[in-house]
Amino acid sequence: MRHRDESVPLSEVFALPAKVDMKIAAQVLDLRLTTAYRLARAGEFPCRLRKERGAYVIRLYDLMRSAGIQDVRVHDDDIEAGARFAAGGDDL
Repeated sequence: MRHRDESVPLSEVFALPAKVDMKIAAQVLDLRLTTAYRLARAGEFPCRLRKERGAYVIRLYDLMRSAGIQDVRVHDDDIEAGARFAAGGDDL
């Protein structure tokens, strides 16, 4: 019998936005904002992006992958154990 997956991406645990603007993406990728826009216009930005209402937006998932950050899955019981530990419990 298969159990349903009770895990969530780490980005959701910390309530990170699903999409970010060019300013945030440039900071994460350690690019100057002018360089980021130049790369975007040339079609050479390090990750997928698109325009929404005239502004570039980047999916957080794509940005994290381009930055080499893995959005690991976290299980509910790990979150609960971490909360107990942070509260002074000895649950590790």
